[in-house]
Amino acid sequence: MKISINGINYEVDSSSSITQALEESNRSLAKQNNDQPNEQRKPNDFVIALNQTFVPRSQYSSTQLQDNDVIELLSPMAGG
Repeated sequence: MKISINGINYEVDSSSSITQALEESNRSLAKQNNDQPNEQRKPNDFVIALNQTFVPRSQYSSTQLQDNDVIELLSPMAGG
């Protein structure tokens, strides 16, 4: 199925979770960047919005994706 992560389209298995989709996107990024590990997306580095709804980090591995889902990775900001 097709999903989008930060505006980039990916093909993932139909039973993929958010965690699995991130792993797949990391593999694709590594290939594009000649396997440079510093370019990998790590779940603790950001928060995730799935179709404009925030998903708790504890639910990344249990949230099943649907065709055409849109994932946005957002860097948390401190401040007030």
